[in-house]
Amino acid sequence: MARSVVRGITAMAGSESGVAGHAMATLRGAAPAMTHQALAASTSSCPPGSKIRNAHLMWMDEVKMKLRRRARFRWEKSPKTVLFVKKVGDREVSARSREMAEWLLRRGLQVYVEPEAKATGDFPGDCEPWTPQDDTVDIDFGVVAGGDGTLLHFANLLGENEYYRSGRNDVRPLPPCVSFGMGSLGFMTSFQSEQFERVLDQVVGACEEGREIYTTLRTRLSCMKKTKDGRLRPAFSCLNECVIDKGLHPGLGKIELAVDGQAVTTVQGDGLIISTPSGSTGYNLAVGGAMVAPSVPCMLLTPIAPSTLSFRPVIIPESSKIEVSVPASARTEGRVIFDGHRMELLGHGESVVVETSRFPLPMINSNPRDQDWFNSITEKLQWNARVQQKPLTRD
Repeated sequence: MARSVVRGITAMAGSESGVAGHAMATLRGAAPAMTHQALAASTSSCPPGSKIRNAHLMWMDEVKMKLRRRARFRWEKSPKTVLFVKKVGDREVSARSREMAEWLLRRGLQVYVEPEAKATGDFPGDCEPWTPQDDTVDIDFGVVAGGDGTLLHFANLLGENEYYRSGRNDVRPLPPCVSFGMGSLGFMTSFQSEQFERVLDQVVGACEEGREIYTTLRTRLSCMKKTKDGRLRPAFSCLNECVIDKGLHPGLGKIELAVDGQAVTTVQGDGLIISTPSGSTGYNLAVGGAMVAPSVPCMLLTPIAPSTLSFRPVIIPESSKIEVSVPASARTEGRVIFDGHRMELLGHGESVVVETSRFPLPMINSNPRDQDWFNSITEKLQWNARVQQKPLTRD
């Protein structure tokens, strides 16, 4: 098995495909005869979203799996910078966040926070303000204290226009994130805040062989709005879902669905959800969609209150390109909502184009593979919870 490198990242992997591409991984040390020019060309063709910057990955899926998400990683050099995002307006979260930030500062890391959080005084004075427009800071990893909404906010901060810009102002993978559940449900938050010292020590200290930490590269959606004259405008990147509905109109909605350039169906009802596996346990689940493990490379199409009995949810390959448009024959205009954080109107003849982003969000896990996800659906959603059947009694 050869080591692969992309933009300063080394990984233990065989040949593989990235999140949205299918290029061969760059090999280092495996082919001495490879020229410098060939190595450079190979590096440039390797999808950056399939790796974590400044980290050593060992894939946990079998080599025959071309689209892999589950891994262990270790840093190539000690992390130096942290972006800390917390739930606002909660005293308990603020107090715990201050403890975490002080611990990170004592370990010699520079902690960055949002300007609004800095202004509240909830964080130590040595924490520096950070905005998505700041191209002078290269974030090594993120810390989230709150619920799933706070995690979505963190992801949106890093990728409003699909990618994260580093201090060198070039396209880079998103930094990994460790999340502490301090919200209402916290389905995607893997760690308890009471254990933050042990967890953060593992993350910061994952620089040696044998100290690797588990991660899942969570799929994100890249969404663009298409105008009547065919112009594409970057709109948002979603970790959970993109929802296209009829907005505030009381009548029956009507939108056209196309996949990979081919017309698929007309959606007549309240709308359609385009969900990632991470979002499958959110709005998608509430309207009857399937639950899908975050390591599965796919997208989900789930109707909202369809006017037919036969419109069932479907799951399609993540390499698909989806376009949802409001036809001229529709009685109402449309609306598109990105991760519940941002909304835009869709007029007649306009559409939203959705693809899998090249840049997933690496989520740090407490357990290997999908064990955290199974724990969440059983403990937090009470999946398949019932009284156990008694055994047969024999006289």
